[in-house]
Amino acid sequence: MKKLRSVLILTLLLCLLPVCTALAKTGKITASSLNMRKSASTDSKVVSVLREGDKVTIKDSSGSWYKVTKGSKTGYVAKKYVKVTNGSDSGSSSSGSSKKSSKSSGSSDGTCGPGDTGSSVKKVQQRLKKLGYYTGSADGDYGGGTKTAVKNFQKRNGLTVNGTVNKKTLAKLNSSSAKKARASDAAGGSGSGAGSTERLNWFNGGSNKIPKGATFKVKDIKTGIVFTVKRWSGANHIDAEPATSSDTGKMRKIFGHWSWRRRAILVKYNGHVYAASMNGMPHGTQTIRGNNFDGHFCIHFYGSKTHGSRKVDAMHQNCVAEAMKHSW
Repeated sequence: MKKLRSVLILTLLLCLLPVCTALAKTGKITASSLNMRKSASTDSKVVSVLREGDKVTIKDSSGSWYKVTKGSKTGYVAKKYVKVTNGSDSGSSSSGSSKKSSKSSGSSDGTCGPGDTGSSVKKVQQRLKKLGYYTGSADGDYGGGTKTAVKNFQKRNGLTVNGTVNKKTLAKLNSSSAKKARASDAAGGSGSGAGSTERLNWFNGGSNKIPKGATFKVKDIKTGIVFTVKRWSGANHIDAEPATSSDTGKMRKIFGHWSWRRRAILVKYNGHVYAASMNGMPHGTQTIRGNNFDGHFCIHFYGSKTHGSRKVDAMHQNCVAEAMKHSW
């Protein structure tokens, strides 16, 4: 009897195996840097940082998140930055969701528009960058910055100004007669809501854009809270201090409690808005007395490094990339 029961259980498992296997599919990361989180939330702990082109195994789907595995790491990533390379989205049962996934890759003829992602968008961004209309990251994400750049290109080249790369716009964009941008035409950022946000390359002249002793504004992306800080020093990144006790209070409200956790921010100084990342932990030297902040905190930009390891911090860079998708 026991032998018969074992045979029946084994048979059942063998029958279920193809079903379980069918649920797994693979995907490719389309963002330049993407956080893999412990749970399906932007507030969840980062377990790994994925790079553009990385292949992952998609285990499950939860709303706008995929549960994926890369090597020994398993976690959740935003669906919009994953291109499914085989299988269908088992987490999308409605026809609306299927249409959304289909749109995310753009058209096979190279045309694309707001909300699209993928190689067609990336090629458009690269061409716009070459012509001087776009200063953001060519991340394949057609957001506000890309739309603004396309509109400026269309206006400069006598096309219908709608922010969408239709066949006429694409043909002109790739032609030798395409007019280059004027200084006022350049648009930064790529994602939803971005406009004139700039990517400050720290080790390519960026460290001099905001000099030591400069006072500037910081805007937290998630909360929208704005406070004033002063650059104290910093060689590999900016060492900054809240300008007043009121600014310290605003910063404390952003973090809840002092933390090394990275947050995407925008920095406004001298008429420019730069994508950046900050932590919220007072440490080291303090030069401003009476601001209730015992030390300074760090602000990172594109390509900047930590002072301790003298290496680029992946989590800071991921926040910088996120900040490029927003405007002041």
